[in-house]
Amino acid sequence: ERGVGQVKLLMPKGGGEEDSTARLVMRVENVGRLILNAPLLPSTTLVERPTDNTLRLVLYSSESASASCAKPGHFVLRVKIPAEAEALQAAINKCVSNLQK
Repeated sequence: ERGVGQVKLLMPKGGGEEDSTARLVMRVENVGRLILNAPLLPSTTLVERPTDNTLRLVLYSSESASASCAKPGHFVLRVKIPAEAEALQAAINKCVSNLQK
């Protein structure tokens, strides 16, 4: 789905819950409709950067993450400056790497 808004990487607060995992969340600007709400799972592939300002990643939606035949969703995120893309890529890859340990 297409939309303009702020992407947030939500991290668990460090509680004792083993099921808590980081999530990528995005809402449409000015409307607030949720267009991305996906957990970062150990099976999530690391983020690719096809250009300086874009990130490409494959995620499972929150509804299909627990399903036995879950289908991946392909997402392309575009940011304003390359430094933002680099910071977001590093944060997502760090979360995924920690889950794979």
